[in-house]
Formats: sequence, structure tokens, C-alpha cells
Amino acid sequence: MAGSAKDVQAFFERVTTDWDTMRLAYYDERVIESMAAVSNLDARMTVTDVGTGTGFVAAGIAPRVKRVVAMDNSPAMLEMAKKNLGELGVANVDLLEGDVRALPLESSSVDAAFANMVLHHAEDPGAMLREMARTVKPGGVVAIVDEVEHSYEWMREEHADVWLGFKKAQVEGFFREAGLSARK
Repeated sequence: MAGSAKDVQAFFERVTTDWDTMRLAYYDERVIESMAAVSNLDARMTVTDVGTGTGFVAAGIAPRVKRVVAMDNSPAMLEMAKKNLGELGVANVDLLEGDVRALPLESSSVDAAFANMVLHHAEDPGAMLREMARTVKPGGVVAIVDEVEHSYEWMREEHADVWLGFKKAQVEGFFREAGLSARK
């Protein structure tokens, strides 16, 4: 493991204005569709977007749900998310500053918790999953994207990655330890 929460925050503060372009090399709207499909989104739901960044996922799921709580530890990213969501006319997203180790949400307060490209930036991935599980109502869904192990060591330096992804068994262990089970 390399890096810290402060290193990750500093990275995202530095790349805020470039992130929407940079992210296109790594993911597109399919991540939103995948998370929406596994969580059976509907207009009655409240969803949290952990590590919202510039609001890409929040903007994609907002039209499908009652409310999105978009959380990030980078004030600059939250400002960019506010700008992006405003330009898109998205009004049902609340932006909160917070840490993945202690999400600023009440227990059992959301129907689903999403995280896209966040787990590999968490100092303690298990703690992040436990926090996401804590905020989700019984029967709710926790969905993460981009946890697959890779060998791109340069991403530690260039993207402040703490982890180079995870083996499937590790991710399953994080979910199990958080009290989560696979949806049937």
C-alpha cells in the first residue's frame, strides 16, 4: 500500500478541472448502467454516490431516483460537481464533504450506495465497505465499480492509487466482513 487519504485528496484537488476529460480513458456511462441494473433503481429511492468527484454518476442516476446524496473528500471536486449538475439542470442531488471512513450519513438512511473508482483510493477498503453498508437500509444495495486487480504501478504516482485493485476473493471478503451478501 502507498499513499494516504491526504495524498488522494491532494491529487483530486489538483486535477479537478481536467478530471471529466481524464476519466474518459477509464470509464463511461456503462458504469452507471451497471450500478442501476444491480440496484433496481426507482423513483422512490435515495441513493448515495460515494466519491462523487465531478458528479458524473450522480448526474446519471438522479433522473431515476428521488434523491442522490453525493459525497466526496475534495472541496474542489464538489465545486465542479455543483457546476456540472447545475449546467445539466439536476436539482435532486445534495453535495456533502466527507471521508469514506466515516460517511456523513445516518445509519440506514439510503436505499443504495454506489462507488465508482473509489475503493482503490481507500486507505482501508474494508472500512469503506462497512461504512457504505451502515448507511444502507436493510435489503438495500451496495455497488462498487473498478476494483479489479491490475499491475499498473505508475497509477500510484500519477493517480494517487493506494491499491492496484483487488482479487475477487478480497472484494468478496470486504463485502462479507461488512455484513453484505450477494444479491440473488
